[in-house]
Amino acid sequence: MFHNAMKTASVRQLRTEFPKVRDMIEREGEVVVTERGQAAYIIRPYTPPKKNRTKKPERIDYYARLLSYMPKPISAEASRAMDADRDDR
Repeated sequence: MFHNAMKTASVRQLRTEFPKVRDMIEREGEVVVTERGQAAYIIRPYTPPKKNRTKKPERIDYYARLLSYMPKPISAEASRAMDADRDDR
């Protein structure tokens, strides 16, 4: 899992000798942090993610979305039926 050449540092060394551990990280690229003698973490330098400038974000059609939420108008026949029902009351 780990290469034999990989440098290790303990949690205590991180707390007390961080500049030395940081130099190891810069030199080696990765440092395995041990906790109670067992490998627990790997620390490596941060590299920012590459930005994908080729793909443009998809435009949202807010008006179409609004129309999809609105109730559908009733037909003329249904409207007449409602008016006829009101007259009976």
